[in-house]
Amino acid sequence: MEFQIESRAGTISVAGDMTVYAAAELKTALLAEVAAGNSRLDLAQVQEFDTSAVQLLLLLNRELLGGLKIVACSPGVRATLELMNVKLVSEAA
Repeated sequence: MEFQIESRAGTISVAGDMTVYAAAELKTALLAEVAAGNSRLDLAQVQEFDTSAVQLLLLLNRELLGGLKIVACSPGVRATLELMNVKLVSEAA
């Protein structure tokens, strides 16, 4: 499955797969969203998530000077981030 990105009210929603197979396209699309002022991510509809996606989230967080917040995530995304000790998920997510 490919990915889809939609932004609304400062939140970027990603659906589909965030894997190495889509990493280059995801990077371009997400950096454009960040440049447009969006700083929150909704990853609740992400099905596949690998280490290339983690690298991308860390890049986005650096671009936002530590201001990236994940406001929702799928169980697979949460498990991967917890396993890698990446603390970007807001408490409410």
